[in-house]
Amino acid sequence: MTDNTLPLAKPQRVPLSQQAQQYLLGLIEAGTYRPGQQLPPQNQLADQLGISRMTLREALLSLEQQGVVISKHGIGTFVSPNYGHRLESGLERLESVLELASRQALPIRCRDLRVEQVPADPEMAELLGVAAGTPLTQVYRAIAVGETPVAYMFDVTPAALLAPSDVDDNFDGSVLELLRRKSGLRIAQAVANITAVPADDGLSRTLGVPSQEALLLLEETLFDAAGAVVGYSRNYFVPDFFRFHVVRRS
Repeated sequence: MTDNTLPLAKPQRVPLSQQAQQYLLGLIEAGTYRPGQQLPPQNQLADQLGISRMTLREALLSLEQQGVVISKHGIGTFVSPNYGHRLESGLERLESVLELASRQALPIRCRDLRVEQVPADPEMAELLGVAAGTPLTQVYRAIAVGETPVAYMFDVTPAALLAPSDVDDNFDGSVLELLRRKSGLRIAQAVANITAVPADDGLSRTLGVPSQEALLLLEETLFDAAGAVVGYSRNYFVPDFFRFHVVRRS
């Protein structure tokens, strides 16, 4: 920054800490401070903004809670290395990770793909509303942004709706989109449940995270226009790369 002071203390309804937060976020989004780069010391930054260090700390804490910055005790505050590569979505919107990434112009690819046909065991039969032994198509894969794995996904659907051969070399990672392209099949809604779960050894290796690190598990059941279940999925997301929210209206 060229100015030594950037006074934010003006007669506004927006609290100073929020003004500082918005200003810093603007600098980060403009590329003044890039992912992984350290911000100036707090006393220097507070002087530049014309605010107290306490007000600045409130702004930085809010940015840290949003995953924009990372505070390293005794070292300083850094822009999150993953900032700009985070997928953000409202859970009220039925869309695939591929659609989400496309809207946010992020390079995403499917890898470690495994497809198999299995008979429905009692648990899956109940989840999908089919008879035990019904042929099911199971699809496992990791999703990466660039070279970094950010999610691991498991989908299962009746083979009558999606055969293993439908998941071919053109598969981009979205079972939802494959089902949507099936003739006469309209997916009307999904029921989702999101929880935090520890990464087991397999997920730790696949996603490159420490064992037992918290992941976001999104379990989802898809329904067609008639209310019949057409698919079930378990999706494990690395929290640093995802932010989910829900819009509530009165």
